[in-house]
Amino acid sequence: MHKYTCAILILLLMSTGSHAETRLPGPLVEADWLIAHLKDENLVVLDVQEPETFTRHHVPNAVNWPFSQWRSGAEAQPPSSLLPINDVVERLGKAGIAETTLLVIVAMGTSSADMSASARVFWTLKLLGHQQVAILNGGLLSYANEHRGPLVRGSEKARQPVTYEADPNLDLLATSEWLNRSDMPRLDARSLAEYTGVVAGPGERPGTLPGAHHLPYDWLTIGGAGRMRPQPELDKLFEYAGLRDGASVHFCHTGNRASLTWFVDYALMGNLNARLYDGSMIEWGKNAALPIEARLNLARGD
Repeated sequence: MHKYTCAILILLLMSTGSHAETRLPGPLVEADWLIAHLKDENLVVLDVQEPETFTRHHVPNAVNWPFSQWRSGAEAQPPSSLLPINDVVERLGKAGIAETTLLVIVAMGTSSADMSASARVFWTLKLLGHQQVAILNGGLLSYANEHRGPLVRGSEKARQPVTYEADPNLDLLATSEWLNRSDMPRLDARSLAEYTGVVAGPGERPGTLPGAHHLPYDWLTIGGAGRMRPQPELDKLFEYAGLRDGASVHFCHTGNRASLTWFVDYALMGNLNARLYDGSMIEWGKNAALPIEARLNLARGD
């Protein structure tokens, strides 16, 4: 074979192989990586801002799915819980997202609450069996302010609908029935006042799940902002909480804040058996048949 023909073939193979091997670097990606891969054909930015802020500024070609639409309403039992899986699957397909799509979840990044919202979406996608999904560390603020990533205004052209083939992993979901029988360690991601029983939600018994460890979710980000702490610091925090090794069940009030502690446990520490209690204390605390532990018991719960 002629040497120039051979060289062209090698280049073609390298190009094809590079495209085929495009993968997310991990469950947490930095803005510089995202900027470098914005034009990757199979990469989709999943923006969880509300529509009014999305239209002001977002990553080019992003798909907007507001976080408020990722959970059920207040009328559901329990409130703010996981949507029916079939509904999520149908909407993903209509948004042009397949189970093989590389997804990067992007929130504004102003607070640990933004990161927990991203983590809640991450958990939902993992529950569906989605393999290639990550969260943008620092959110849109890091992308725009620290890395000068391109931003656009207005709406985006709809992607071509596809069929999303889910492969659900329901082992990531803890229910009250399962949790009441399980001896898996529990981690309360709420504030100290909620954990000890000083305050409680309306109609809820004050306190926490019996034997629960405690780690406030906002400790996991730097200064309570939208950037995760370095891994060594996260390791120390979990060790402090008594959960350095092994999986645990994560809960809070409605399953939102605990999504962030779950994300660290499952995605960053590799405890693939970690579960999120979707109902959390808004369900458990109102069921008198379930045991509860209140260290101070100062809250009225109404």
